[in-house]
Amino acid sequence: MTSPRFPILRIRVELADRVFEENALLDTGFDGEIVIPKSRAQGLQPDDIGRFVFPDDTEVEPELFKGVARLNDLEPVPVEIIALGAEFIVGIRLLSRYQIILDHGQRVIVNP
Repeated sequence: MTSPRFPILRIRVELADRVFEENALLDTGFDGEIVIPKSRAQGLQPDDIGRFVFPDDTEVEPELFKGVARLNDLEPVPVEIIALGAEFIVGIRLLSRYQIILDHGQRVIVNP
């Protein structure tokens, strides 16, 4: 898959009975799999509660969910989804399953 919008990837996230097809920020500094906006998980029962400390020592305890993610036309994979903030983010734990090419700050290429 190739995304012409650097550093954005098109993803499909399945969480319980909800399906989201969104553009997500590729964040190599985030060591998780997927973040979705907290508002998108409202009303769902979380599988767990996480505890994260950001570089500025801010601590958060977001809801964690088990779901499925698919990057464009690649095979769907099981993921841990964090409900936090207001945007979709793809982290390095999901990206490590693929070959990722950041092509001169112009596009993102993802190979199986």
